Amino acid sequence: MDDTTEQIEIKRLRALERQAALYGPQTEPSILIEIQELKHKNRASSGLSRREMVGGLDYDFLMNVVAAALVRLGQVEANQAKDLASRWLRQLIHDAWMLIMTVIVVVTLFLQLRGH
Repeated sequence: MDDTTEQIEIKRLRALERQAALYGPQTEPSILIEIQELKHKNRASSGLSRREMVGGLDYDFLMNVVAAALVRLGQVEANQAKDLASRWLRQLIHDAWMLIMTVIVVVTLFLQLRGH
């Protein structure tokens, strides 16, 4: 049984929609874009007018893209917060080390000057 291009695209669309439903906001943007393109292609081939296609905006697609962007933004902010905490600790260790070295140098110079 030979599937037509349209049938293959519909199968692909259904598989991508299942994947998007499974991953929710973590769905890769490329998958969401491909879903939108396949839906648009199916609407165009079914003879819908441009006005009907524009009126039927895919709000699920838009909401998924926004949700995915917000999730990724949250991940970036969380990573920056972790980096800031570790950077603060590294800076504290660096400052303590510099203070210790300065004290050692000053004490050594003081003892050398007193000895002469």
